[in-house]
Amino acid sequence: MRLTITRLARLDPACEDASGAFPSRRPRSALRESRRPRSAVAAGTAALGLLVSPALLAPVSGQGLEEFFGTSGEIVRGTAPETRLYWRSHLERSRERILHAANLAARREVATVLGAGAGSELPLAELAGRFDRLVLVDLDGRSMLRSLRQIPRHLRSRVDLKIVDVTSFASALIESITRAVESSSSAAESFQRLGRILDGLQAGEPPDLPPSDLVVSSLLLSEIPRYPFSYAAQAVEDRFGIAIQTWERSEEFYRRLVEVAVDDHVQLLVDLVRPQGVIYFSDTVARGLVQHFDDLAVRRAVEARAAPHFIQLGLAGSASDVPPAMNRLCRAEHSPMTEAAAFERLLSLYRDAEDRFFEPLLPVSALRDRSTQRGLVLRDSPTSWWWLAYPCRIRSGSGAFLVSNWILGLRD
Repeated sequence: MRLTITRLARLDPACEDASGAFPSRRPRSALRESRRPRSAVAAGTAALGLLVSPALLAPVSGQGLEEFFGTSGEIVRGTAPETRLYWRSHLERSRERILHAANLAARREVATVLGAGAGSELPLAELAGRFDRLVLVDLDGRSMLRSLRQIPRHLRSRVDLKIVDVTSFASALIESITRAVESSSSAAESFQRLGRILDGLQAGEPPDLPPSDLVVSSLLLSEIPRYPFSYAAQAVEDRFGIAIQTWERSEEFYRRLVEVAVDDHVQLLVDLVRPQGVIYFSDTVARGLVQHFDDLAVRRAVEARAAPHFIQLGLAGSASDVPPAMNRLCRAEHSPMTEAAAFERLLSLYRDAEDRFFEPLLPVSALRDRSTQRGLVLRDSPTSWWWLAYPCRIRSGSGAFLVSNWILGLRD
């Protein structure tokens, strides 16, 4: 059995609609079969910031990207089995859509999975069987080794593991943040230095990855800006005991990180996919419920509209039974699939009521615009679903994520 594991060296880079559709296909003047690929953004374990408390994932000052994502992968893998039961619908839908995207690829030579992690939502065995070469890219090498368990032994010779930060900016940015904070004598000075980093922040040149017939980016992009921002916040707090939010440019810093991440990721998708190849892009675009949950009028309206669904599922006998039935969820009185269906209905009703119940996680409009500008077009209709990361917390906090996905290709 041949299994290639590569630790790619870093190059030296320069340092809202949740269901929005991409434009339909339009003619393209020329094919670019032979072009130098930029590599993809792999922000470590795909579900990293979504499955565990941000407090648990706060980076330690001086902790590099690889160490951070390796530790975070261990935390994610330790998620309680009873919680994982509620992920089933999300995992099945993800795998189904990825295989659908694979079927649209004109050739079956190379499939590349960005931010592969442990591959919980990825049909790795099927991809290894359909493509001559399967490239898994992530900074968390331990998780990727675990993901190989999904793949039959006779297919593992087709798999390449690449351990690398495939953003064009994250590693260099972390080094710059470290130097800026450690060389400052006060929080004010560190903020001045961070401001200079912010003013010069841009995408660079990432490592190469092979041109691919299928590119999978699943639950990845929205996580990329979070680590550098959290790293800076932790470094400032550890050294000076000051919250980064006291810096007047902190929100600007995060917004710029998002802008650079979107630009970098879209460019890499464009450069990585072959003509007539397919991109499966999926991410968490909103999180909820996060605020104003105690709005009694909206809650009563949601309960009334949820009644037929709760009755159909056998959770309530009448409309008046819905409020107590909602309070009894997550008490092992019903199957996880039944409860998941009830939760999804409640989330959809709250989302229909008002957007303020959900926190946006990804600038979908900006992503759509960048993709159009770079020549990406829809190959299939977008779809969305709910992922219940912590279903029992939906009534009191952030417990679910709206996952949207698009299947894209290069404009002809």
